[in-house]
Amino acid sequence: MEKTRWLVLIYRIPREPSRYRVAVWRKLKTLGALYLQDGVAVLPEDAVTREQLEWLQVRVREAGGEATIWEARPNTTAEDTELVEAFRSSRESAYQVLIAEAERIRRKAELGAENARLWEQLAKAEREFRAERRRDYFRSPLRKQAADALKDAREAVREQGKAEGLGAGSGG
Repeated sequence: MEKTRWLVLIYRIPREPSRYRVAVWRKLKTLGALYLQDGVAVLPEDAVTREQLEWLQVRVREAGGEATIWEARPNTTAEDTELVEAFRSSRESAYQVLIAEAERIRRKAELGAENARLWEQLAKAEREFRAERRRDYFRSPLRKQAADALKDAREAVREQGKAEGLGAGSGG
C-alpha cells in the first residue's frame, strides 16, 4: 500500500493583531487540516490543498509572519494509517452531528412544525454537508448515511409543506 503524500504548513505569525492568527486558523479549519502541533498543520496533497496552502503562506508572510510548505510522507505505513484515520475520525464526528440534525428536522416535519423554519434549518444542514464533503479527503463511510438522512429530511419537509398547503386550502 502506497503511503499518502501530505502537505505540511509550518507557520509562525505575530500574536498581535490577533485577526491574522484567527484568519489562518479559520481557513485551516475550513480546509479540514489537522494540527500536528502549534503552527504545524497537515493536509493530504492534491491540487486544491496545495493552492490553498500556498495562498495561506502568502497571507502569513503579508501579516509579518513566516511560513513554509513541505511535502511529506510518514516514515511508516502505521504512521500514515494513523494520520488517515485521524482525518476520517474528524469527518465522522461531523457527519454524526449532521445525521442527528437531519433526523431532528425529519421528526419535526412529521410532527407538523412550521414549514418555513424547517426549510431554513434544512438549507443550513445541507450547506454544512457540502462543506464536510469538501473536507472528506478519505471518503468516510458515514458520508452516504449523512446524504441519505438529509434526503429523508428534505422529503419529509416537502411532504409536510404539501399537507400544510392542503390544510390551508380547505379552510382548516
